[in-house]
Amino acid sequence: MDTIILASGSPRRRELLERIRIPCKVVSPQVDEEHDGGGAPADRTTALARRKVEAVLALFRNEAPRWVLGADTVVEVDGLVLGKPAGIEEAERFLRHLSGRVHRVHTGLALHAGRSRPIEIEAVSTEVRFRALDEEEIQSSLESGEWAGAAGAYRIQERGAFLVEWIRGSWSNVVGLPLEAFYGMLKRTGYRF
Repeated sequence: MDTIILASGSPRRRELLERIRIPCKVVSPQVDEEHDGGGAPADRTTALARRKVEAVLALFRNEAPRWVLGADTVVEVDGLVLGKPAGIEEAERFLRHLSGRVHRVHTGLALHAGRSRPIEIEAVSTEVRFRALDEEEIQSSLESGEWAGAAGAYRIQERGAFLVEWIRGSWSNVVGLPLEAFYGMLKRTGYRF
């Protein structure tokens, strides 16, 4: 199998690729991950995923790699986009805002599959409902440190799973890489497993 360059510093995305035994190499792109505020959240994630791929491709002047994957994930509740919290105070606000409510996790994917092909783009959205959180649960989540670097201030694959009442859609999307959609993109672009 060909190695895929993961244009993301997310250890969770790398772990998912390793679990499904797809060889990958991480090259963290130097892009501003702030969303410009325009457009639907899913569209903003695909735009940022594309920028990540383009930034990595720009590092290879002569011989661009065949496979480059970019991804971006945000949480959206009532039209408000929650990215990665800047600090513990913002993480607490995020958790309180999500408590007892349904939110959507949007991940945008961009896949470069060779010089002669356009970059493949796809967005995946998953609905997640949090239980009504009590003060002890919120403080425990904050003390765990899981909020750091996590869209919406939780990680469903860790203790954040305790906060979730149900999900509708892709579990791996909530982690940060919707494997079902990613597999479809690989099949369409001729990746050999």
